[in-house]
Amino acid sequence: MLCVRSPASIANLGPGFDVVAIALREPFDVVCAEVGGFGADSVRFVGKYASAVPRDFRETTIYPVVEWFRGFTGRGFSVNVVINKGIKPASGLGSSGADAAAIAYLLNELLNTGLSARDLVRVAAQGEVVSAGAPHMDNVSASLLGGLVLINPLTGDVVKVSVNDNVWFVVVIAGSKVSTGEMRKVVPDVVGINEFKNNASYLGMIIYSLMSGDADVLGRAVMGDVIVEPSRAKLYGHYGVVKDALLKAGALGVALSGAGPSMFGVFKERPIIDDLVNHLRSNGARDFEVVVTRPSNQGVVEVEGLTI
Repeated sequence: MLCVRSPASIANLGPGFDVVAIALREPFDVVCAEVGGFGADSVRFVGKYASAVPRDFRETTIYPVVEWFRGFTGRGFSVNVVINKGIKPASGLGSSGADAAAIAYLLNELLNTGLSARDLVRVAAQGEVVSAGAPHMDNVSASLLGGLVLINPLTGDVVKVSVNDNVWFVVVIAGSKVSTGEMRKVVPDVVGINEFKNNASYLGMIIYSLMSGDADVLGRAVMGDVIVEPSRAKLYGHYGVVKDALLKAGALGVALSGAGPSMFGVFKERPIIDDLVNHLRSNGARDFEVVVTRPSNQGVVEVEGLTI
């Protein structure tokens, strides 16, 4: 059985809707798989968030990826998969994308299909149809490749940019996920040229700041979205509470993690989490989790085995 660690990711980073994502050091899933002859597939989830995953294998992001490899290879193999679920599903941290990326990598190795990294991104993106209704490349690209990924969702072009890890991300997991369909409905189809220039400018600053490790610029840039986040924020009752708490705790900038509900703050140094927790509670937040992490240039990577 071959095992890999697949990292969580943050997509959009404020103004980079659908075209940028970054891999994180923590949290991550550990995914192990083996292939056999004809027979029933076996997929088992263990770990902290195992109970939050659909029990039906066909409702997970793994299933479309496995089916794609069956079609591509023409082989009627079965899979045995065990996933230690360390990324909370439906949190905006690329939980489903991490698993799709992991199984794409594993099957490419186990079946010796020799697919390129770019091909694997496209295959893994098929898994996102289950969770998002369409094959999105942002989270799966970051989990597979690591670093900051720049994506053209129209052409399938993906570029990895190595980042400086001299910044801290503090993720607050709070609230509940609004359906992907609803989150997409509020995104405007047409924007003005000034709004476009604003977001394009801040996206460039995000790339610069992550390459250079300039947390001050990154903080300003992630708060610069004037197109998508202003509309999505209205759907989350916790948005203002969490944003205010992160800023009071010293965050240089705050934004939704992907489509939410999680939110992240950018910090120059590792913050004192007790201060953040106190600010959250004083603002009325009760049911939340806090994750302290950094960017990672490492994507899916093989590990010795599954630790349960």
